Order: sequence, then C-alpha cells, then structure tokens
Amino acid sequence: MKKFKKIYIEITNICNLSCSFCSKTNRIKEFISLKRMEEILTKIDPYTDYIYLHVKGEPLLHPQLRQILDLCSKYHKQVNITTNGTLLKDRCEILKHPAIRQINLSLHSENQKENYLEEIFETVDILKDKIIIYRFWTMDDNQLNQKSTKIVEKIISYYQLSPEFVEKVKSENHIKIRENLYIDKKNEFIWPNIENKYLNDKGYCYALKDQLAILVDGTVVPCCLDSDGIILLGNIYQQTLEEIINSSRYQKMRQAFCNRKVVENLCQHCSFKDQLLTNNHSMY
Repeated sequence: MKKFKKIYIEITNICNLSCSFCSKTNRIKEFISLKRMEEILTKIDPYTDYIYLHVKGEPLLHPQLRQILDLCSKYHKQVNITTNGTLLKDRCEILKHPAIRQINLSLHSENQKENYLEEIFETVDILKDKIIIYRFWTMDDNQLNQKSTKIVEKIISYYQLSPEFVEKVKSENHIKIRENLYIDKKNEFIWPNIENKYLNDKGYCYALKDQLAILVDGTVVPCCLDSDGIILLGNIYQQTLEEIINSSRYQKMRQAFCNRKVVENLCQHCSFKDQLLTNNHSMY
C-alpha cells in the first residue's frame, strides 16, 4: 500500500487576511464539517501518519478546531498546522492539543494587527513543547528583503541571539533558535497559474510521491499549491483513495515526474519545482 509522508487536508478556505503572495480563489467559502472530516480520516487512515491542516485559508478560524483535533487523535494522526499567526494567542489553549506536532508561522503575512510579532513570541513561549517554525520569504539567492530583515531583527532582539547567529540567518535556510524552535526561509516563487509567463515542462516534484492534498469540498489534488483544484484527481467523498491513486491521470503524472517530465499544464507554470532541483527540499 502507498504510504505518504503527509496529506494536506483543507479544513477551511476562508482567511482573515488577503496577502499579495497568496493566490486568490473564487471557490465557495466553507468550513469542513466534523462528519466529513471523519470520513476523510477514515479513508486516508492507512496511507499516512501525518496530516497538514491547510491548503488555503486560515485553519485557526475553524469554530470546531478542537473537535477536529480530537478526531485526529482518534485516528492516531500527528498534525501540522500552518497559520498566519494573527489568532495564535486566542487559540493558544486549543493548540496545546496532543495531536499537534508542529506549528508553522508565516511571519511574512500582510495586514497584521498591532504588536503582531511580539504577541506571537509570547505565545510561542507557552507552546514550547510543540515544534514551532518561523517562516518568511527571501529573494533570489537567499537574500533578505526589507520586510524579512525587520522580522529577523525582531527575532534576534527578542531571543537575544549572538552575532554568529545573525550570520547563520544570512547563509542558511533552516536555523535552530532553541529546542523545538526554528527559522525556515524560502525564496519567493511563481505560484502555479496557467496564465503566468513562466513555463517549464522539465523537472520533478514530490507531489504524489510524498504528498497529496484534499480541498474542503473533497477534491483531491497533487499538492498544496493547486488551491483551485485544477488538477482534479478525484473526490474523496465519492471515491476511495485507492481508486484515486490508481486513476490514469494520477499514474501518468507520477510516472512523468519520475522521468523528470511535467505533463500537467498547471505544473508547467509552477516555478517551485526549480527550488526542489536547486535545494533538494520538499514543500512545507
């Protein structure tokens, strides 16, 4: 049986921010129901031990987040959450849930509230038994842009980090601040969109090999970047995951990646695969 390193489950496509780096979607806005969440967990149960509660949207907005995490515990899944951090303090008690393994904080989010970073730092101190990753974008060649520089300066100040640490931030992508706390930098890339000018039909991706994603309406897609369900592989509410994996579109796409070819039009318009070749890392 195919075993994935992670499966993304979009528990909502609703967000409280509108950041320029995040792709826009015209999908119907909704929250996943507990019934549907359990249906997904039942169907993916043998296929992975790790689930990521995001594709688009802000997962901490979900009004039944605690119950969702209870279901994850019921099916023995370890949970990673990516959040813009604006609700971190408000949801702190829920985030102590034993199902949660890792919290990724997108510090490059825009239109944040006042004292955004300071509030995050204080809440992270409370959640120190969880793996926490501070994430932000860099420019080409790993250079910090103005916004990233300000973020790093505040991190250095709050944690009273040494000059040697500053040099590590400039030269490395994944830096440990303390036990369970890290900085993760990623170069900005061209989000997949069939209308953008980027085009490359060569390369590979970990989609379908290590991961796949399930949108809030049940649409199964290859990865977390296909937020509009363009590469429709099936629907988890209508099919088993085995049926989806054995579909011709899934198998053709996976085999092409193995041969360093990109057959799907959307993937040809995604530059993230270039980062995989350069840095040999997987998606968040």
